[in-house]
Amino acid sequence: MKRLKLTQEGLEKLTRELESKKEELRELGKYKGQAAANEGDTWHDNFAFEQTEIKERGLIRQIHELQISINTAEIIPTDSVQTSDTVKIGSQVTVSIKRSIKGEVKIRSFCLTGNFGDTSSKYVSVNSPIGECIMGKKVGFEGKYTVNGNDIFIKIESISN
Repeated sequence: MKRLKLTQEGLEKLTRELESKKEELRELGKYKGQAAANEGDTWHDNFAFEQTEIKERGLIRQIHELQISINTAEIIPTDSVQTSDTVKIGSQVTVSIKRSIKGEVKIRSFCLTGNFGDTSSKYVSVNSPIGECIMGKKVGFEGKYTVNGNDIFIKIESISN
């Protein structure tokens, strides 16, 4: 299993999300008990009970996944010892990207985050394929990463920290 890379702030956010899901599960348990008492506890007799059980299983799965992520997360310090000429969390990076060796080159700029990215907002997570490829690298670095079986070639054009 791949370890999630997070800042301390990202870890705290994930921990709050975990606690929220646990509280939601507790509340759902109360509702499930009421549904069982009112209409019976077998799926063919009680639609509300059946739907509550489905939601309960989903929440249990989400809680389990969050616990694994928190327990195995690699904490990346934001005051990294890396020099300012390398890509780190918080770096504003400009890259050139080609989808194939003969493909069209596109220039993209984004901020590398330690948490979850949002490419529509020009933030890219260090946990993404592109983030993993360029983390700790310097201007001029050329490499590739794979998404959905397609190789994507990348070159770091500039870094602002």
